Amino acid sequence: MGPIANQSNASDDELLGSKAFGTNSCGTAKPSDGSGGLQNGRCGYGPRLPLLVISSYSRRNYVDHRLTDRSSILRFIEDNWNLGRIGNGSLDAIAGTLDGLFDFDDTRHIYRLFLDPLTGQVLGPDTK
Repeated sequence: MGPIANQSNASDDELLGSKAFGTNSCGTAKPSDGSGGLQNGRCGYGPRLPLLVISSYSRRNYVDHRLTDRSSILRFIEDNWNLGRIGNGSLDAIAGTLDGLFDFDDTRHIYRLFLDPLTGQVLGPDTK
């Protein structure tokens, strides 16, 4: 099981056991937005999902072991374009960052790479 990201004391939360055993919560909910609101029913991460980044800015031959989830993608967009957080308890506020997957200082992004559509073989780089 992944780590408990947010505590919850909702009566229908069965993360740590079934209602039959009387352990149907995962802690005490904590405020997760600026107004002090509680978000119950959001204890842990769901099933593990691989994230493959395909970009001219992605790091070459790199595996990032930071804890992230799907809301990390939203956080990356918010941070990259200075959009601010959604708020109201949205998980983007506590999501792990994807910054380790990118190298924006690398100059490889100035080239386009052409692949053969049938074989996937590299046809050669071309400058913009």
